[in-house]
Amino acid sequence: MHLRSLKHVIEAVSALVHPDQIVVMGSSSLLAYDAALGEEGQPLELSLDADLLIEPIDGAQVAILHEALGEGSLFHREYGVYVDLLRPEIEETLPPGWRDRCVPMEVSDNIVCLDPYDLAVAKLCVARDKDMELLQGLVHRGLIRLDELQARYQDTPMDERRMFRAGRALGKLKPQG
Repeated sequence: MHLRSLKHVIEAVSALVHPDQIVVMGSSSLLAYDAALGEEGQPLELSLDADLLIEPIDGAQVAILHEALGEGSLFHREYGVYVDLLRPEIEETLPPGWRDRCVPMEVSDNIVCLDPYDLAVAKLCVARDKDMELLQGLVHRGLIRLDELQARYQDTPMDERRMFRAGRALGKLKPQG
């Protein structure tokens, strides 16, 4: 996903539901830190969805956004990108203090992006092949350091199963260089 596509999605969401805040939480949040990640040959080039936490949001707004901007919508077919709405429960899976580390997007102060380390912890907990490739790419590019990622992982409360999966995934990442 290109940064301009992410901005377009956010503008469409804002026009439809006028939220107090939008938190970009998925991989597209990295575009706020390095827009080049969405360019050709880069890790986010093929990313089509913007994972957003919209505050506040109710059932009617969810339905409107899914119909208008979700996967398979006319917007998706026309522009090649779509919105994936996240539930507020997602916050329970993130490291303590994550909100304080979000950075505003240049578009507006009420649009913020998840810190790369907080995103990386969430990706470690899932540890799909595509997540691991992304994390290794971020390490290789110097956007995240393994020692800081390990510290953030250790500060994140999680059940034993998630802790094991995330710790195992962390151990598979290779240092930059």
